[in-house]
This record gives sequence, C-alpha cells and structure tokens, in this order.
Amino acid sequence: MNILMIDIGGSNVKMMISGGGEMRKFPSGRGLTAADMVKGVKVMTSDWKYDAISMGFPGLVEKGRLVREPLNLSGGWLNFDFAKAFGKPVKIINDAAMQALAHYQGGRMLFVGFGTSVGAAMVVDGVIMPVELGLIPLRGRRTFMKLLTKEARRRNGHERWQKHVHRAVALLKDVFWPGDTVIGGGNAKHLDPLPEGCRRSCNQDVIHGAVRLWKDAAHLHHSEVMGVPARRGRGGVRAARSAA
Repeated sequence: MNILMIDIGGSNVKMMISGGGEMRKFPSGRGLTAADMVKGVKVMTSDWKYDAISMGFPGLVEKGRLVREPLNLSGGWLNFDFAKAFGKPVKIINDAAMQALAHYQGGRMLFVGFGTSVGAAMVVDGVIMPVELGLIPLRGRRTFMKLLTKEARRRNGHERWQKHVHRAVALLKDVFWPGDTVIGGGNAKHLDPLPEGCRRSCNQDVIHGAVRLWKDAAHLHHSEVMGVPARRGRGGVRAARSAA
C-alpha cells in the first residue's frame, strides 16, 4: 500500500510517498485555500501512484475532522471533503502529532516543532495528544507564538530566538516529564546546541508518521481522534479520546 504524505505548513506544502523518493513542495501562506492545496498537490504528484493519503494539518483536528480554520492559511478548510477531492481515502492528523508518530519509540515522548508556527505533541504509552502552545506566556506577556516562530527568529535575531527556544523546551519538559524529547520543524536545523537531552528530526522523517496512520489497519481496535489508529500492545499508537 503506497501512502502519500501531505504536510501542510505555514510556508510550504510538502509531499512524500512511502517506499522512498524525494520530498516535493510548493509555497503555502495566508492566501492558500483547501482547494488550492488539493490542486497544487495533484500537479506536483501527477507521476506518483498511491492508494491512500495521510495529511498533517496545522491546527485542531478531532475524530479525523478539522475543528477550526487554520491561523496561517486562508479559509475554506473546515468543511472541505478531501477524500472526494483527491478520490482517495484520507486520514487527517495534527501536523505535530504526525511528526511525533514518526519518532515514537515507547514510554513518554515530547515532540516540539519550530517553523512558521510552533507546535507540539505528547505521546504517553501509545496515546498521542497534540498540545496547542501558541497563546501560552513564555516571558512576561509574550507568548510562544511571539517568541519562537520563524518570524520571531528573523525579527529578534538568532541568538535571542535560540535562548527562548531553550527556555521553552525546559519549561515543557518540567510540565510533561518526557523520557524522550524530539525537536523538529524547519528551524530545528538552526539550533546549536540543541536543548539538553533532546534529539533532532528533519522534515523528511514525517513520512514514517504518515505510514503509521495506515499500518496494520486490519488489527486496529479504535480510531477515535484525528484518524490515529488505536493498537494494543507496547509501542502501539492509540488515540487520546479527548485530544484536539
């Protein structure tokens, strides 16, 4: 079964296919609608053959459906029928959660992504829960969104941005007590050094999370939130019933 991964970011829409191959992308931004995204993906992947789609969405997702319009894109996403538009089965998951799925090895794992926006997901004993960080105060009244994004790095300079990243990761580790912490997103490559006790991911790794959404489908027990397969046993991934 070939899986098409679509990772919708605030700067680019990225695509990969299971089984190996390049990452392709085209610009997104605040003018991108859901219909524009589908059209762009079809053009960019016209020579690829795939059976199903895993879509990472930059916002709230519940029970495989979008909860609200994205903050960094245009409108027309909330009630869009992606399966009909692509003519393929589609599973939708929060973009940070799909990255977390790609790296989960068991126990308690925290994923934090730094890019156009900032996102996170926590996986505890196979239950995955995206965490909305944007409006959390980090320094005074300045929030994660004000201090940790791509724009914040450009505006405030790399050194100050990196200092805020280290502060934010330390805070999140104090809150969630993960045994494993993964740093990803487009700006992860600029961190030197990484926050203590963390490992780095790259954008290409997300294909592994996309595949896991469909892997072993015949053995799934539940699929309650975000299209995340629920599987019993160590290392399996189950859906957090109240996750968003």
